[in-house]
Amino acid sequence: MRVMTILLAILCLVLTTLLILAARRLKSCSDMLKDATGPVSASLKILRNCISTFASGDLRVRAVMPAERSRSAAGRVLDELVRTGLTDFNTITDIPSRRVCFSGANSYHEGKIAGMRIAEILGGKGSVACIIPFYNQINHVLRMKGCLNYLEDQYPQIKTLGIFEGAGNREVSIQRTEEILEANKNLDILYVTDGHTPPSVVETIEKLGRKEVKVVAFDAMPENIALLKAGKISCLIEQNSFAQAFNALVHLYNAREAGWRPLTPKLFMQPISIDLRNYRTYWDDETNSRIMMDEERSDLAIPEPNKSGSRYRFALIMPLSTGFFEGLGRGAAAAKKTLAEYGVEVEVIDAFHEWADFGSASIFNPIIERFVREGYDGFATVVVDPPIVYSINDAVAAGLTVTTFNTEPSSFREIVLNMINNVENLADNSQSLAAAAEQSARATAQIGSSIDGIKEYIHEQKNRIAASDTELKGLNQMIGEVQKSLTGYGDLVEKLTSESMEGSRRVDGVFEETKGLKEMIGRIEAELTTFSQRLSQVREFAAVIEQLAENTNVLAINASIQAARAGTAGKAFAVVAGEVRTLAENSRHTAEDIRDMVGEITSNMAKILKESESGSNHVAQTLERAQEAKQSFESISSVIRSANTEISRIEGAMGGIVNMGSSVKGNMDEIDRMSNQSVDRLDEISRSVDELALQGSHLSETANTLRTMATNQGIVFSQLSVKESDE
Repeated sequence: MRVMTILLAILCLVLTTLLILAARRLKSCSDMLKDATGPVSASLKILRNCISTFASGDLRVRAVMPAERSRSAAGRVLDELVRTGLTDFNTITDIPSRRVCFSGANSYHEGKIAGMRIAEILGGKGSVACIIPFYNQINHVLRMKGCLNYLEDQYPQIKTLGIFEGAGNREVSIQRTEEILEANKNLDILYVTDGHTPPSVVETIEKLGRKEVKVVAFDAMPENIALLKAGKISCLIEQNSFAQAFNALVHLYNAREAGWRPLTPKLFMQPISIDLRNYRTYWDDETNSRIMMDEERSDLAIPEPNKSGSRYRFALIMPLSTGFFEGLGRGAAAAKKTLAEYGVEVEVIDAFHEWADFGSASIFNPIIERFVREGYDGFATVVVDPPIVYSINDAVAAGLTVTTFNTEPSSFREIVLNMINNVENLADNSQSLAAAAEQSARATAQIGSSIDGIKEYIHEQKNRIAASDTELKGLNQMIGEVQKSLTGYGDLVEKLTSESMEGSRRVDGVFEETKGLKEMIGRIEAELTTFSQRLSQVREFAAVIEQLAENTNVLAINASIQAARAGTAGKAFAVVAGEVRTLAENSRHTAEDIRDMVGEITSNMAKILKESESGSNHVAQTLERAQEAKQSFESISSVIRSANTEISRIEGAMGGIVNMGSSVKGNMDEIDRMSNQSVDRLDEISRSVDELALQGSHLSETANTLRTMATNQGIVFSQLSVKESDE
């Protein structure tokens, strides 16, 4: 009986328990049903509406989180999943930042470089786990995605064992590392996306005796470099943090002072992979500090001149000034010093509070609001927390200029907006390019026409040179004939000089042979007759000289005309031609003097003949006349000597003319040769111009094609709602 009582009691207890459990389960199912039809359904409806709106082309849609939360455990799980989806959706359509530009590393590309190094370390096969600070820190998420996407696409034999949040905190990272190592005995590599927590990760690996697990992390800092040198970190992904902060401030100044704008708002810097093989290239062991390479220095921005004379008040916000951010601090300090010379005051603000709110908008936004209130001209900032973008856009709307550096979120909407802006720029530039190509084609055609004209002009010049060459040969021939005539005339003058000297000696004999004068009268008359005949010849020679002088003058005039036609090359020849004319004129005057003298001598001879007829009665007069004849002979000899001197000068001038003619001939031949070369080169230029015209045609076609493509893309993008109504 007692046993039956106990069994009934137990049965009642069991039934009661089952009823309680059933009631609880029923309540749980009821709560779950309420959650499914309530908060979860509301979240799914919001997500569905957002996706539908997005699919219709409105990229501005934002998901607003429902206020009601799920109560059941299963409902909370579902609710959290849907809310995560809404958060991810909002990252796609986040409002784009209106800052001028971003200077920093491409986080996704950094992750890809890390993936390449992990694949190299593992030999293409193994396992990897990833630790990021928080999912809301987009740069770390991109580092994670860049690495894991690369490994998944290129090395499917490398397995991903999980992604874990380490809060950017060393204590939390120790806990996460312990959990990862305990749960994954076959782990090969821990990939840490920040530079602050790797020392604690390495410490935990050593403490748990898992030294086979390798570490790939970020940032060349003294602690991390020491671990790299000790072989406890396999690879560090580094960026030029100095240049990021430096450029952010210099770009801020250039945008404010000179209206500078970059071709693309994302100014990425190449990531660097550092390991034991190359760390000395980037790290100085003596000073235990980072070395900036020449190619990294070339990335530094250059301030524009302060032409306006304005003074500016800027600020730079960082979440920390130690560790990795120490490099940013050095870059900011260097920019502050540099910009001080351009009338810029820079305030550097360390906005670190604690790791729990690292880079939070709750810290940054009040600082930005202060900048607006106090009338700053602009500021540069990192953007770890996406809501900071809203404060940035408000500051820009208030008139401040803003640049960002190191990290900032990037939404799909921003990518599309950049594409739209690029298409608009492409349309404008392609239209300008097409216009420039058409203008270039017209200029090319004009150049071709000008080249043809130059070639015709050169051919005409060559014809003129050929004609001048023929005339120059005729002139040289005439000069040769003049030289021959002068040579004959010189011989006659020499003979006349000899005869004149002989007559003078005979007149001298008259003084000594006065007694035999009568007997000598007949001979004197004969000699005087002969002398008179020779004087006639002298008169004729004077006429010949006069005629030669006249011909020489004509030749000199012709030579001057040809020299004028020859232009610059004939200037020297024109001078010689002028000198020949002068000599010809002197020769003509000399010939006239000779003719006058010969006339006078002839007249005297006539008188002597007349007196000789008077016979011996006029001996005294004959002696006196003989004296006069002697003087006349001396004058004749003097005149003949002067004529001989002038003839020598004429011969010298003629020799110079011949030499000058030869020089002119050589110059004309050189001009002809250079003309031939010019024609050849013009032919080459003409061919190049034709090729340029063809390329210009292709360029114009390409520009028009680009313009058409840009127009079509603009039509496509016009279907999307991307910009805010006030943009």
